[in-house]
Amino acid sequence: MLVLAAALVAFAAHADIYRWIDRETGSVKFSNLPPPWYGDPEKEKNAPAVEVLRYREPGTPPKPTPESEGAAAMARAVAALEVRWVELNRFFASLPATTDFSRAGEGLRQHIESYQAIAAELDRLDPAGAARRRAQDATIPQTIRRGLEAQFGSKPPLQ
Repeated sequence: MLVLAAALVAFAAHADIYRWIDRETGSVKFSNLPPPWYGDPEKEKNAPAVEVLRYREPGTPPKPTPESEGAAAMARAVAALEVRWVELNRFFASLPATTDFSRAGEGLRQHIESYQAIAAELDRLDPAGAARRRAQDATIPQTIRRGLEAQFGSKPPLQ
């Protein structure tokens, strides 16, 4: 009986993991058993999407898939950078006109540097979208200029 229990535990360690987001709580759920709707096309229409994390032996590299290579991987990278770029745009747009840049200091400088790095990487990965991004980010220099003018008067120290 003990041997059977040990065999079952060892077998369970090699199971796939199922991941989905609970719509009621917004929390990520993990299970070694599929959720009740998984595999039933009718139930899956109204249920959260399930990601299957396949088990692989320790030390073995993941098998390359068409999705993990080439254009799909590039598109995912660009999409992730675009999300962060939009978040930073919203941050700068939300700064009040009277932002005291001397008090914002290091945190604001880090946001500006992050924005510049993300914009440069996006331009490198997606040069076709550069013109669209330039048109959208025109508000950032204006926001920073307004803050500097509020702090230093009508002539900000940076031009």
